[in-house]
Amino acid sequence: MAGRRLHEFVRALRGAGVRVSPVEAEEAFRAAALVGYGDRDRFRETLALTLVKSQAERPDFDRCFSAFFCFESADPEQDERADGDDTGPSTAAAPDPEALSGPAAELVAQSDTGLEQTLAQAAAEIDFTAMQVITQQGLFARRLLMNMGMGAVDDEILRLDASARPGDGERAEALRDWRGRVRERAMAHVRRQYDLHGRAHGRALREHSMQAAPFRELREFQQVQMLVRRMARRLARSHQRRQKKARRGALDARRTLAASLRYNAVPVQLHWRQRRRTRAKVLVVCDVSSSVRDAARFLLQFLYAMTDVLPRVRSFAFAARFDEVTDDFERYPPDVAVGRILDRVSGSGTDYGTMFKELEAACRGEIDRQTTLIILGDARNNDLPAGERHLADIARRARQVFWLNPEPPSRWNSGDAIMARYLPYCRAARRCGSLNDLRRFTDELLRNLNG
Repeated sequence: MAGRRLHEFVRALRGAGVRVSPVEAEEAFRAAALVGYGDRDRFRETLALTLVKSQAERPDFDRCFSAFFCFESADPEQDERADGDDTGPSTAAAPDPEALSGPAAELVAQSDTGLEQTLAQAAAEIDFTAMQVITQQGLFARRLLMNMGMGAVDDEILRLDASARPGDGERAEALRDWRGRVRERAMAHVRRQYDLHGRAHGRALREHSMQAAPFRELREFQQVQMLVRRMARRLARSHQRRQKKARRGALDARRTLAASLRYNAVPVQLHWRQRRRTRAKVLVVCDVSSSVRDAARFLLQFLYAMTDVLPRVRSFAFAARFDEVTDDFERYPPDVAVGRILDRVSGSGTDYGTMFKELEAACRGEIDRQTTLIILGDARNNDLPAGERHLADIARRARQVFWLNPEPPSRWNSGDAIMARYLPYCRAARRCGSLNDLRRFTDELLRNLNG
């Protein structure tokens, strides 16, 4: 039972945003078994030492611990306070147990402390981690009450209601009131469990919806900025591990065998072929006109959140005008930076031809075989000159060109869109209409840059 409860606690911690690895969880289980569960403070500090990795996570841990182990207190003073709590189903307000029969009489006769223990034991038999939506709270409260034996109380109420003996009607009403107060305690416990487990499931469902939603709809979600940063950090950690392995290189069998001769041919010391790594450069050009503005904002925010694994990103924005915006995203939060950028470059009419001409002039000395150019836009050029010869010159000198288009491929060449004029000079063109599309492209980009 203790092992299962600790597993549930670890799941609740993860739902609260505290990162816990399987190895850390196993260490916590072993440490808890060594110190025991009787001393609440020592038990809490033991789990904190093994599960909390930073001071920033400690408040979340403490809140989660207090909510999860609310029944496991061994503090007699706390029990006395519970006995004196007028809000609970006090035994003084309960009907006379001697007037009742069977299990109902035993349950009603319990003190407040005994009732709390019964509630805790009944709750321990329920897997609250399966509670995923708020509408399940009533179902789990009903299961909790049945585990406590409240079915016998329901039967006793029915018996008293049907009885013709004097005073049984008043006893039934008093027992019904007592049952209502017990149900309130059960519901309070279920709500705490939903805060621990159900909200994590709900947050995961909302994040899944946000990742698949079109960029233009993400303005309705208040948590999208946090989600973008979390997705970027998760992807960055994955590529940091991949970079560490890549830097090590392949096993050098010749040097390893030569070094093993001093140890009787036992390969004690391994030697690796060191890979000569070059410094990649990334240029990002974003169309910030009204039709593409949201996608550009999230792309730039995503890339700037991955500075640990990406080389320095140099960013440009254009609509009616073309301008470099690298300093804006380095000096201001993304939302503030986007506002400043729109004030400078937005206007009527998007001109891709002029953009490519000015980009070539601004970066002519920087573009080489280590440069990756990322263009985000819908290629709607308002029937202006395409300027594909400037893109062709950039693509000839750069390592690769990627084009991200927020629109579906069926619209890439409709109306004034001219994607077909630019595709021959791109290594790949991808639809980038959601955070999922953006994450997949960034993962591919990092693999390509570090490959």
